[in-house]
Amino acid sequence: MRFFIGLLLALALGVMGCSETSGSAGDGGAGGGGVATDPGTAEWDPVPRDRVAEECGLDPEILDAVDEAFGFAWGVVRYGKLCHEYYPTGEDRAEQVMAVSKTFGALLTGTVAYQTEDFQRTGRKTGPLSDEDRVDHWLDSFDFNPDAKVAHVLAMVATNDDLGFGSRDFIYDVVGVDQINRLADVATLAIAQDPANLGENLEEFIQQFLFDPLGMKSSSWSEDGGSIGVGWSSTVRDMGRFGLLILNDGVWSGERVLEEEWIQKMTHPAFEDASTGYGYLTWLNSNSNYLLPYSTERHQGPQEPCSPAATWPEYPHGLSESPDCYYEAPWTCDQEYDVGVWAAGGLNANCIVGHPGLDMVLVSKNAGLDQPGCMSLIWPGMRSALIALDPTFAGDEEAFCEAYGSNAYAPDLRR
Repeated sequence: MRFFIGLLLALALGVMGCSETSGSAGDGGAGGGGVATDPGTAEWDPVPRDRVAEECGLDPEILDAVDEAFGFAWGVVRYGKLCHEYYPTGEDRAEQVMAVSKTFGALLTGTVAYQTEDFQRTGRKTGPLSDEDRVDHWLDSFDFNPDAKVAHVLAMVATNDDLGFGSRDFIYDVVGVDQINRLADVATLAIAQDPANLGENLEEFIQQFLFDPLGMKSSSWSEDGGSIGVGWSSTVRDMGRFGLLILNDGVWSGERVLEEEWIQKMTHPAFEDASTGYGYLTWLNSNSNYLLPYSTERHQGPQEPCSPAATWPEYPHGLSESPDCYYEAPWTCDQEYDVGVWAAGGLNANCIVGHPGLDMVLVSKNAGLDQPGCMSLIWPGMRSALIALDPTFAGDEEAFCEAYGSNAYAPDLRR
C-alpha cells in the first residue's frame, strides 16, 4: 500500500513539476516554497553560478566572499537544490561527523518505528517500536532509570532518578555510553522481527531504508564505530540530503521514510522543563531556559537572535506535561509561524542546520574546535547573501532579522 501511495504522490509531483516551486507564507522567494523537492537517488546537480540568484535567491558574489572568510568546507541546499558548495582541499571527503550522528540516530529510530508500525505486539520484544515504549519492553537490562521510555532516552533525560515534570535535567551524553547508544539495541530488536524485509542488522537496515533511497552513496554507519553517539561518516553533499529529508518532513521522492510527527518531535522541545533547546537528539534555537553541550547552566535570551525559536503550536504535547513553552519573561510562547531553527552538531563544528521558514539547509565540515555553536556559525556569515535578494527586506538585515527572528516572517514555509 505504501508503495502505491508513494507512486501516486511521485506522479503528482511530476505533473506539478517538482523542479519548480510555488509561493507560500510571506509571498515566497526566488525559488518559492510550496512543493518539496529533492534529487532522489541521482547525484546532486549543482545550480550553475549564473543561475544561483534566480533559482536559489542567493547572491553568488557574496557567497564567493563568504568562502574566503570561512575557509572551511560548507554548502547550501535551498528549494531542494544544491545552491552552493565550497571545499578548501578541492574535494568533498567522507569523514566521521562526530555528534552529528546523534541526530542521525533519532531519524534512524523514527525510520524503524515507521517500518514496524503494522507489527503485532504479542509480548516483550515484539510489536511496533514507539517513542512511548518503556525501554524495558525491549531491553533486559540497562544502566539508567528503570521507568524510562524511549522518548526519555531520545531527549537525554533517562539518567535522572526522577522522571517527573520539574525534576528532569538535560544531561548531555557525549559519546552515547550513558543512555543513547542503547537505542541501537532497541532498534536492532525491533527489526529482528522481520529480518527478511528489514535486514539482518542495523547496518543493512540503514543501507536499505536511508542511504540507498536518499542517494547517500558516500555515507557509512557502523555500530562498532560508536553507534548512536558518533557512528556516522559522511560528506557535505550527503549531509545536505539528510538535512533535506528532515526539512521535507520525512518524505523523499514522493515516498514517506518516517512519520511527519516524528520529525516534529525531533525539531521541537521534547521536555521543556529539562531544556527548551533540545528535541529528539537535535539542537533547537531557543529564547529561554535552554542548555548547551557540556553545560549545566540555563541560558536566557535568544540563542541566535536572527533565527526563529522552536516552540510547539499547542500544549501539552507528547509525553511532556508542560502547559506552555517554559520561557521566562520577557520571552513568550507566541509565534506566527512554526519555523524554529534546528541543528545537528558535532565536535570540530560539523553541522547541519535547518531553516524551515527559508526552505534551506546549511552544512559545515571541520570548521574548527574554537568555533561557536552550529546555529551561530554558518548563518550569521552567509545570511547577507540571502537578505540581499529577499523579496520583502532586500538588503535590510536589521528589519529582516527582527521579523524572521521573532517567528513573524516565513517566506518559504511549505506547510
